[in-house]
Amino acid sequence: MDKLSDAELYTWEFLEENGAKVQLSSITQIAELAHVSTATVVRTLKKRGFEGYSDYKNTLKRGKNNERNERIKGLSEEASVFINKNIDEVQRTINLLDADELVKIVSAINEAHSIMIVARGPSASVADDLTHRLQTLGKNAVSRYYDNMVLYAESLTANDLVIAVSSAGETQMIISAVKKAKKNGVKTVLLTCNYQSTLTTLSDFVLRSYKSKIEKSRLLGDASSRMPLELICRILLDLVAIYQEKGTIRE
Repeated sequence: MDKLSDAELYTWEFLEENGAKVQLSSITQIAELAHVSTATVVRTLKKRGFEGYSDYKNTLKRGKNNERNERIKGLSEEASVFINKNIDEVQRTINLLDADELVKIVSAINEAHSIMIVARGPSASVADDLTHRLQTLGKNAVSRYYDNMVLYAESLTANDLVIAVSSAGETQMIISAVKKAKKNGVKTVLLTCNYQSTLTTLSDFVLRSYKSKIEKSRLLGDASSRMPLELICRILLDLVAIYQEKGTIRE
């Protein structure tokens, strides 16, 4: 599928988040609610593989009639909702994948002399796992989530690569490290849940995962974002392995 622009990505997210309103609204009404043009709605849906707005509405209706997110036998409605949100995160993350972007990222990883992976907080464990698995694939990868990430970034060259793992994309230390690396001509890949972040504007390539808005307040604010970030890392690693074996991930 064609890559979505920022406006189209916003429109797609709005449509996905407001399925009930979509089923009750015309394209003009939904465009007004989203503060975009009807042309943007149509263009977005066609890029996502639909014939148009009516086709998308019918797909939502069929999905409603064949609802997968049913009550889990023996569990409360609330428990079932929180279990099924994981299905939602996985499916929506996969729906955000862009073939052209994946090809460029996998190629950049393959060509990089060394790879610095940066993260902070709960995302650090995701970055560590990505680092170890890239090492298994023969890449010279190192994870940095302490204060020395900025200093380490200064030593990188244009032959290297930075992969930033950041749910919100606004961690100041990671931003500083990316800026330092880019001064040396280093390419940056961002894995995030927020396509409107500062790191998104700084990065050469972006893989966005979907973070559900359903969250228990007693958990850490970033806790629910780790699963979709882990998913996007797993997908990326599988594609790197395929690339090393086949020389391409294209059909």
